Amino acid sequence: MTQHREVSISLLGELEVVRLDGTTVPADEWRTGKTMDLLRLLALSNARPVRVDSLIGKLWPDAAPERAGASLRTASSQIRRAIQHQCIERSPDGLVLRDAWVDVGAFEEAAQRVKAADHLGQHARVLEEARVAERLYRADFHANDDDSDWARAEREHLVLIRLELVADAAAAAIELGSFREALELAGTAARIDRVSESAHRTLMRAYAELGDIGSALRVFETYRAYLADEFGADPSYQTRDLHLRLLRGGTS
Repeated sequence: MTQHREVSISLLGELEVVRLDGTTVPADEWRTGKTMDLLRLLALSNARPVRVDSLIGKLWPDAAPERAGASLRTASSQIRRAIQHQCIERSPDGLVLRDAWVDVGAFEEAAQRVKAADHLGQHARVLEEARVAERLYRADFHANDDDSDWARAEREHLVLIRLELVADAAAAAIELGSFREALELAGTAARIDRVSESAHRTLMRAYAELGDIGSALRVFETYRAYLADEFGADPSYQTRDLHLRLLRGGTS
């Protein structure tokens, strides 16, 4: 069997870990949810050491110091055993995960490339990198202790990154004349953030460019009603102006 150079760790959606020999770690080999969350925390650090007191504070905040330290050592050993690799090392600054590819890191790198390409007006590159990022984003980040501060913060952080990149990609798709892809991307952005003006405007434009003015107008009416009901507010001038232009039969 072909040997892989790195362990593959997917955190977006269900935790999935592929060992160096290409086999997937069965869920029951983690033994406990705390073990899985320790792996998540280390994987999120992007190969940087994580302080022991930080790990203990997140995973065993109410345990006595000796008991918490023992739990951390047990969970670390279980990760090494399940992955069948000495992937967790102790450093002067804490614990660090080595020899691992992590989907979150790859997703964030792709998102940075989207932002850089958007800044340069490289629409095709924006779309290309956004497709890479979207393939990596299987689902939102979750943890065993899903309501913990660290898990919620990480999930919200990644959702915001995704919102920005799909919104940028939708606008780029409009510029390239890829209106059906723009429709899909803008729809994703609007589902992530129902308040997003740019997502709804791009959605309206995509429908209009595809000749479906009725759907474009319905997007506006649904958005206008949502803002009124939830915030007592109206869409911005730019969105209202686009709506008016659509009523007059154009988007330019």
